[in-house]
Amino acid sequence: MSLTTHSTSVHMGMTMSDEDDSPLVPPAFRPPGQGATPLFLDTSGLYPYFDTHSPVAEAATQFMQALPDLPYRPLLTNQYVVDELITLLDSHVNHATATRAFETLRDSEAIHSLDVSDDLFWAAGEQFCAYDDHTLSFTDHLISIHARRENAEHILTYDPDDFATLGLTPIPRA
Repeated sequence: MSLTTHSTSVHMGMTMSDEDDSPLVPPAFRPPGQGATPLFLDTSGLYPYFDTHSPVAEAATQFMQALPDLPYRPLLTNQYVVDELITLLDSHVNHATATRAFETLRDSEAIHSLDVSDDLFWAAGEQFCAYDDHTLSFTDHLISIHARRENAEHILTYDPDDFATLGLTPIPRA
């Protein structure tokens, strides 16, 4: 199972071919403009794809199936997101689903899982300490700094207020 960005691809266990030239993408997931748009993937954006009982699982699946035909490039995440995702799926769904998610992200040709360096970690801590009037997780701060360093202004998330507060544009849009 891998996510690729070819026009005919098998990604996350599903196939999409050239014959489907107009993917059914909910408007809230459409890119903001023409050309490549870097997209950072948050835990909450990935989770409903793997948890089929999530209230937004259908929309998340449609988006993931359409990704090869959308100009979101590169697709980025980091080790903290993968850790959170696997832990949540293991505790809220089951071990098999958590394992499938891990293997999918590990084997993906399209999603780049970035290392979290010491300086990035400490910068996130500084930002976390400065936001004493918000209840945002340390990981959300880490993601926001990582995304900005990678020039990714858009984030796949179902926590839109958190990331808008941190200066990122949430996908799906409200």
